Amino acid sequence: IMSIPLMIFFCLYLLDMLFQALNFPRDSQDGYGRVNMMFPTLPAVSVCVRVQWDPQWDQVSTMYSYAAPVFTNEFQLRGQVDRTGRILLALIVHGQHLPYKASFPNDGAWHHLCVTWRKADGHWAIYVDGERGAMGSRTDTPRDIHGEGILILGQDQDSFGGNFTEPFIGNITDLNVWNTSLEQRQFRALNESWGRGNWFAWPVLYEENGALLNSEKQQNVKPSRKRRDSISKSNKLTGFLLAAILSKHFKHG
Repeated sequence: IMSIPLMIFFCLYLLDMLFQALNFPRDSQDGYGRVNMMFPTLPAVSVCVRVQWDPQWDQVSTMYSYAAPVFTNEFQLRGQVDRTGRILLALIVHGQHLPYKASFPNDGAWHHLCVTWRKADGHWAIYVDGERGAMGSRTDTPRDIHGEGILILGQDQDSFGGNFTEPFIGNITDLNVWNTSLEQRQFRALNESWGRGNWFAWPVLYEENGALLNSEKQQNVKPSRKRRDSISKSNKLTGFLLAAILSKHFKHG
């Protein structure tokens, strides 16, 4: 039977992996992260990510961009600071820039951002910290999102896999991708927990053979050990894991 200190160490190790983040610093604005996997043609998609926007950064920024060989601005989430000090969010689908409506405060805290889209009725929505911030069905001629594309974190792709512009400055973690359109109740649950996408799931290893690369070409993006400003959720998760393991240990010990 595993000893209590070893079990505690294992729990903390899992939490450390869970809270790994990519740091995009202001002093080097050409950093990016690339998801090293092949994407299929998608009739629907949902993407969630936790971001910590640098409060000193006030430029238009790209949290992530997906470009296909036949079309670069295929799917993208971007943000900009408004005059009231909030970060406005907008989704780009098939090159169509949807309106800036959803928002979160520019407070330097972590925020959970989710988007969803489906071809069947053109529905799209943006969720911020579990609540719907914007939605609509105004998209161009219905078609699937092209496959065989490249998903980049922290930069807009003005060409396929390169020519980066409009960098994101801050920290990004907990990227998950689903090949389906999720519902509001699911986004609320994901905001309160750490779910895993059925197509791409965090956490990942920062290795050349891992799902998310941090190679020489991406040397200006580095893993960050920074934790959320509010650690209530991590404390809750730590307590849950420890309670579950210790309960099982003493019950069967």
